[in-house]
Amino acid sequence: MEELAQRFLRQGKEEKLWQPGSRILAAVSGGVDSMVLLQLLELVRAAEDQVLIAVAHVNHQLRAESAAEEAFLREYCERREIPFYVRRWESLPVSGMEEAARTFRYDFFGELMQEHYFDTLMTAHHADDQLETMLMKMMRDGNVQTAGGMRRRRAFGGGRLVRPLLDFPKETLIVYAEDHGLRYYDDATNYLPQVQRNRVRQRIVPPMKAENPQVLAHFGRLARQLQWLTEQQDQKMQQWYLQYAEVHSESLRLPVSRILELAEGEKYFALQYCCRKIRELWQVTISDDQLDQILRSLHAGRPQWRIDLAGGWQFRGEYDRLIFGPASLVTATAQLKDEETLSEQRIALKLGESVFLSENEWVGFLAMTPDPVSGRAYIDPDDIPEKVKLWAEIDQPLPVNFPTEAVFRKRRDGDRIQLTPSLRKKISRIFIDKKTPNDMRERSWVMTTPEDQVLGVLPQALSYLSIAGETDKIHYRLLYKYRKEE
Repeated sequence: MEELAQRFLRQGKEEKLWQPGSRILAAVSGGVDSMVLLQLLELVRAAEDQVLIAVAHVNHQLRAESAAEEAFLREYCERREIPFYVRRWESLPVSGMEEAARTFRYDFFGELMQEHYFDTLMTAHHADDQLETMLMKMMRDGNVQTAGGMRRRRAFGGGRLVRPLLDFPKETLIVYAEDHGLRYYDDATNYLPQVQRNRVRQRIVPPMKAENPQVLAHFGRLARQLQWLTEQQDQKMQQWYLQYAEVHSESLRLPVSRILELAEGEKYFALQYCCRKIRELWQVTISDDQLDQILRSLHAGRPQWRIDLAGGWQFRGEYDRLIFGPASLVTATAQLKDEETLSEQRIALKLGESVFLSENEWVGFLAMTPDPVSGRAYIDPDDIPEKVKLWAEIDQPLPVNFPTEAVFRKRRDGDRIQLTPSLRKKISRIFIDKKTPNDMRERSWVMTTPEDQVLGVLPQALSYLSIAGETDKIHYRLLYKYRKEE
């Protein structure tokens, strides 16, 4: 048995690409590469016990020869009792032909894997394909995550995808086909200059091979090394992500301090890993330029910043947190339009009353009920709505001279709060001191007397006028309940 077949069978056994009872689906186009793969798999079927092989063929209907190729493969498989599955591409796109064709093929392969219980899909990608792929990835992306090219095996369709010919040069496959009289079709579209892979194959690869005949082996070795390095880096970044990332229904949050303590390269890879998780969870793609922009913003040390992304998403720096999530529902235009309405929004509340300030906020001036046995005063649990009982809260005894009515409104420019008899501060300064994010500043409520003297800004601070003294007899308590944002 010749060298190529011997090597194929030996490697397949060593790497456990098949075993007794394996069900292998081969993607066969009819070209020389896939026809050699199919013939080699026939040798596997003859040598191994109960190995099933089947053929999946996609008729893209892009060439006049497509129908003849499909008929040839059907007859080939029937003569050899190989199950044959075919799908024709009926709805051709007007652009992005190459990517659309690939998606169509692999969707078909995945369906076959599920429906017919194949455990392995094999494709005929070879060493020249790997070199071309790596060169295109480097030209397109400049990203170490993709520079390693195609992996020899990966999960797919409930089983795995295996590329058993990835170490074999194209020329070796052609010689094997000719020596065995294999019939195959040469796809004329592989020579169209408007396709990038064709340009790389015809104009770039031949001079590289002429410069060094070992270039395929070298790039194969480089691919394996890059894949090993990225796997190790991913494992490390996954541990970091699991330890520090907070994932909620519509947001991902990271502690800025944990990012900044990483080495320069690790900062990049940690955020790159987070961007990949964001793409998995919310189908939002963050470009390398945007990733660089996030890193620059972190290094600049600004307390608050944002980077707008596609689809109404954004990255925000908010003091000690880095947050990915949807942009505020209130746009800048809407804020300007509603500024007067927001500033005039007023909710009056008398002692003994309570109210929902919003869907996520509730406040009450609750009367204290004396316990007949102990004499201690407490809040009647029935005065608190059931839905708010587990929310975060501010619970503050009110002084005896607290006004009988207070007003809750939104912040205005120039609002000041009397923190102590001698200390008065702008509310805007309190927000800065407490590192309050902009969105929380907009949600905060200012509590005032009916004469507009500020009694507190919730949930950040209370005036000393709202805090009972140690000797005061407590009749009412301020209870502010709020649901924290996920």
